[in-house]
Amino acid sequence: MTTALRIASGLLGLLLGASFLSWLLTPAKAAATLGMPLLDGVGRNSQVGDFTAFFFTLTVLIGFGVWRKQPQPLLCACLLLGSAALFRVLSALLHDATLAPVSVAVEVAGSAVLLAYASRLRQSLAG
Repeated sequence: MTTALRIASGLLGLLLGASFLSWLLTPAKAAATLGMPLLDGVGRNSQVGDFTAFFFTLTVLIGFGVWRKQPQPLLCACLLLGSAALFRVLSALLHDATLAPVSVAVEVAGSAVLLAYASRLRQSLAG
């Protein structure tokens, strides 16, 4: 089971790494993938900067956690990805935003995989 969780976590990291590269190299395509237009001016700077940083950070945390078999970076990635799902739901409830159920499902499932793998690693490190 630990090996399957490690593989699933690594695949999630690769998927998020592809999103990072897309935001870095082809931001209009990356924005369209998330159902949004690429903004202009300072809005574009914030949009590209923030989304690139989000996906880059997730990629690095997951990659490091999987490579080094360390639970802490995986837990940080879980928090970041899980909070994205939470705030998507809250934006729909509080601000009349259209809910993106597929995105929420991917974020919740990814968070669950990361949490499960981190928990396994913590158990194995504890003895």
